Amino acid sequence: MRSRPDARHITGGYVGFTGKLSASHAPQIANLLAAAHKQPQVRLDLGSLTGADDAGAKLLADALAQLRKRRYPLLLQHPEKIRRALDQLVTKGKAAGEGYWTLLLELMQWQHDYKAFDDRALEFAIAFEVSPPSWEPPPDAELPSEPASEPVAADASSDDSEMLVWSGTLIGSSDSQVAKLALFREGRHTVSIDMTAVDRIDFVCAGALLNSLSRTEGQHKTVQIIGASPIVRALMMLIGITPRHFIKKQQ
Repeated sequence: MRSRPDARHITGGYVGFTGKLSASHAPQIANLLAAAHKQPQVRLDLGSLTGADDAGAKLLADALAQLRKRRYPLLLQHPEKIRRALDQLVTKGKAAGEGYWTLLLELMQWQHDYKAFDDRALEFAIAFEVSPPSWEPPPDAELPSEPASEPVAADASSDDSEMLVWSGTLIGSSDSQVAKLALFREGRHTVSIDMTAVDRIDFVCAGALLNSLSRTEGQHKTVQIIGASPIVRALMMLIGITPRHFIKKQQ
């Protein structure tokens, strides 16, 4: 009888995977999600993983994405070794398999490594011909969570009066809607731009927007682009606007 992959039992909010991560780890990954529903915090230790196949990587990536979107304070421990292995695997591009890419991008989100995420997200989008994933990191699990420390994006999305709202088609280097950004950013620490109703932006206007965003961030302000469609977001990323700027609009 073939032995099952070793995973330490979840006790006291702890789970650690060992061996090669594969589809046969599905029961343990399900137990991890179940524990997260019952306990205020779970520690996930990846230090004993020796590798992964694409199916196992996708299973764990999906589980981490679920917890991240719930803003669950998972404490991720020792992901460095498996992340280095994934970094090597994705150099093969699309041939590496989507599971390896998605797990690597998830680990980068959980480690709050947005600079590395920016590069890999764009490479992933080009390799698989999809829209780049958004930068939406989880809360820092090592810090006590407080109700008042909700992400700025949620606050911005709930109050349209605090957002610069654009719509229709944005064209050229002097588009009148984009020009309003210079005045709107004055007196604000966080500059939120609602692009939900933008149908299209051309390359020239996207370049002008990139320059305006650079000037805004040069004033030590945070820029959020909310609700941009996949097509609009992909074009803006191609000219250099990074995934960390993009926020999904709260429903």
